[in-house]
Amino acid sequence: MDEATLIAAARLGDEDAFAELYRQHIGYVRKIGRSMLRKHDLDDMCQDTFLQAFTRLRSFEGTCQFRTWIARIATTQCLLTLRKVRRASNGESNLIQIDPELTADDFAAEDKNLEGVPARLDLDKLLGALQPLQRRVLEMAYLEGMPELEIAEMLGTSPSSVKGMIHHARRRVQKKYKEI
Repeated sequence: MDEATLIAAARLGDEDAFAELYRQHIGYVRKIGRSMLRKHDLDDMCQDTFLQAFTRLRSFEGTCQFRTWIARIATTQCLLTLRKVRRASNGESNLIQIDPELTADDFAAEDKNLEGVPARLDLDKLLGALQPLQRRVLEMAYLEGMPELEIAEMLGTSPSSVKGMIHHARRRVQKKYKEI
């Protein structure tokens, strides 16, 4: 079944159709969660995301891709989780540890100002200087290669706002790099 058919069937209460949408998109939702949360919050965020998607499926208008719509819900759920945990922990950071497989080259590939970053660079320290939303925007732009328009749709903002977020995040990373 194609995605439009699955969505239509799920709206009519077909649990198998929604289960298939879940199977198709859980990996992407988990990837969003891993980029913004600690591992212990990840399962709850995924569950909350798909619960929201299921209860609000009738509001999905089809003006964007389902993946974009569910990613927007996931990003919102991550931010809500971070806010909740931050209140409980008096402001401790909730950023995850970066996979050791990620290198500075993953971010430097498309940014002339970051080319040639030494291999000894501690990417975790650089990304730790960013707010979770800034970090996610950088990952979407550089690691996932998403166009600014798609990022804007996902975040419910304008492409120029996304451009600004990327610019400010890059400047913050560059500033942190100079401090290291």
